[in-house]
Amino acid sequence: MSKEKFPHVALVGHMGSGKSTVGPLLGKLMKCNHVDLDVVIANQAGRSIGVIFEEKGEKAFRDFEELALESKISNQEPLVISTGGGIVERAANRELLKEKSFVIWLRADTETLVKRVGNHPLRPLLKEKDPLEVFFELDKERAHLYQEIADLEIDTSNTEPSNVSEMLFDSLKSRLGLNHE
Repeated sequence: MSKEKFPHVALVGHMGSGKSTVGPLLGKLMKCNHVDLDVVIANQAGRSIGVIFEEKGEKAFRDFEELALESKISNQEPLVISTGGGIVERAANRELLKEKSFVIWLRADTETLVKRVGNHPLRPLLKEKDPLEVFFELDKERAHLYQEIADLEIDTSNTEPSNVSEMLFDSLKSRLGLNHE
């Protein structure tokens, strides 16, 4: 695969898998910009993701998410894109990610995910139910979708974000022909 064919690197995975933490680190290593779609959505909507969920519902949030992805992935300059965990729920998003980016699935075991975000007040999907139960449900719904579009997957459970980004960069250098020594 050439860099010309896949100018963007997209990080997918459950909330808490490390996308928003690893993304900027990987962007620095690749010498390209990083965008976090949740930040883009919140800035464009003028409200937090939690407020969007509360006021407009999940469907409206997914609409915002789809528009943000389309906007950023059409950028000519290579980007590292941290996506929201549910980006894979829409077929159009999966197709766009697969067609226009090199997709990396950041995985983590359920216990690690709960430890990382289990009681986070700004996570709309965790407000109503036990976080462990939520992650088991999300994994059942989304794991096969992440796997379907992933060009590469890595388990982040017991690895520091800086080490994850370095491992990904090393893999990308060989797979995409990056030369940023």
